[in-house]
Amino acid sequence: MDASAIDALLADAKAAGTPIDGADGLLNLMTKAVLERALQAEMTHHLGYERDDPAGRGSGNSRNG
Repeated sequence: MDASAIDALLADAKAAGTPIDGADGLLNLMTKAVLERALQAEMTHHLGYERDDPAGRGSGNSRNG
C-alpha cells in the first residue's frame, strides 16, 4: 500500500477524532471493511455474478441476504 494513502487515512481519522485503535478505531474499521470486501469478492466469484445482478434470480444458487 502506498505510504501517501496511509498518511491520508491517518490524517482523515485525526481530523474526524477517530482513534487509531479500539472498538471504534481506524484499525478495526479498516479490518472490517477489508474482510467484508474480500468475502463479497469470494461470493461473486463462487456464484459467477455480481451482487444485485438479475442473473442470479431463480437460479437456485443465489445470494439470500
